[in-house]
Amino acid sequence: MKIALLALVFLSTNSAFAAAPLCPYLEGQIFAVVRSVTPVSEKKCRVTFAWGPKAVYAPAYSCPLDIDEVSSFGAETAYCDVKVGEEISGVVIRPTEGTPQDIFLY
Repeated sequence: MKIALLALVFLSTNSAFAAAPLCPYLEGQIFAVVRSVTPVSEKKCRVTFAWGPKAVYAPAYSCPLDIDEVSSFGAETAYCDVKVGEEISGVVIRPTEGTPQDIFLY
């Protein structure tokens, strides 16, 4: 009886830990051409991307950010000096609990 109770307690604690999010952020690496730059604040801009023949998007293996979100919403960044048509690269991240508008380019 004690063994069954101990096993039940062990299984219930493991399932509680399994419910915790494993990925606080979703991410991917990007190399693309700037399609547009829109100021968001004094030091931040939202950049959208054009996917040309040299463009590359590599989602993270363990916590991937979907390319559709990056394509549709772009990414907020501190690189406001980029111009339309220039190549840009970096890591795009979004909090797991965030929205596509929360994507940030580092």
